[in-house]
Amino acid sequence: MTGPEGEKEARQLAELVVAHAETDVFLRDELTRAAAAGASPERPYGVPGRPLSRRSPFVVAFVATLGVAVAAVLVEGVIRAWSVLVLMLLSAFIAVGLDPVVSWLVGRGWRRALAVTVVLLGAVAVLAGFVATAVPAISTEYRHLSTQVPHLLHNLQRRHDAIGRAARNIHLTSTTVSRAISYRGAVKAGELVLSAIVSTLTVVVLTAYFLANLPAIKRAAYRLAPRQRRARVGLLADEILRLVGGYLLGNLITSGVAGAAMTVFLLAIGVPDAFFLGLLVALFDLIPMIGAPVAGVVVALVALSKSLPTAIAVVAFTLIFRVLEDYLLSPRVMRATVEIAPVLTVVGVLLGGALLGILGALLAVPVAAALDLIRKEVLQPRLDDA
Repeated sequence: MTGPEGEKEARQLAELVVAHAETDVFLRDELTRAAAAGASPERPYGVPGRPLSRRSPFVVAFVATLGVAVAAVLVEGVIRAWSVLVLMLLSAFIAVGLDPVVSWLVGRGWRRALAVTVVLLGAVAVLAGFVATAVPAISTEYRHLSTQVPHLLHNLQRRHDAIGRAARNIHLTSTTVSRAISYRGAVKAGELVLSAIVSTLTVVVLTAYFLANLPAIKRAAYRLAPRQRRARVGLLADEILRLVGGYLLGNLITSGVAGAAMTVFLLAIGVPDAFFLGLLVALFDLIPMIGAPVAGVVVALVALSKSLPTAIAVVAFTLIFRVLEDYLLSPRVMRATVEIAPVLTVVGVLLGGALLGILGALLAVPVAAALDLIRKEVLQPRLDDA
């Protein structure tokens, strides 16, 4: 057949031959790849090849770079979330400390949710009492200072020595001080109050969550240990939590006794704001070693506004009660909870205070006791068997 129709059929036949040839080549290539990969009915996609050597420079460099990048991301995340992590740590510590009370109530037939609610309401009531006594006391001291500061600044302006000349040169008058305090003081005070309210609410909410779900959290944490060691890890962790909870509960008892004793003494000698100062002493007494002396200095300064003999009496009472607390009250309360060498207590408080400030000093003793338990039960037996 000639003509246009013949040429069209010839082109179609040529395209069909080319397509058939390409199909044959593709099939041959696929069969070749399957044979090279070791394909079989059981492994239709072939047998996996040998993995890359772990000593390969590429693998070593990639893993090292990836490790450095992950470490940098983790450190940056911890730095950015440090304030939140501190609040979580404080909340967990308070929850563990309050758990013995909740467990005691649960053992008496209470539901755990009801026991947690009652304990938290008691803690919030103590905090509300502290705030209710702190606000009038701070207001009174502020009014007292506002009346005394102009008189002191006027005396500075009249002095003829270097201090008086410096006060006149910088225009240190009651007007300039009041202007500075009225603006900067209001801004700083607002920031501090807002930050304190947010932090307190966060701690209360997290403490309630940790305290209500502490058994489930412990079970989930224990399952992270290998099955063969899970039971021993659980026993050690329960003992550590008992040490932490017992220490905080015992510390609360001794601090409450210290605050009550100071309140009664201040009422007896007529120091103003005795209830607020007593709560302040109880709060500072929670901090090991340094809390009670700092609280004694604050109370003595307030008592000095009344008279010098009153301040001396406060200092003497603080020293006497400190001796009684260290040698009579604390050993009896802490005997059944935390047993730790005094040198570890001192070193732990110093290190904890240097790392985390007041929170670190508060956590130092139970953490040191936990590390000492791990040393006795885990590290020392391995060293003895080595």
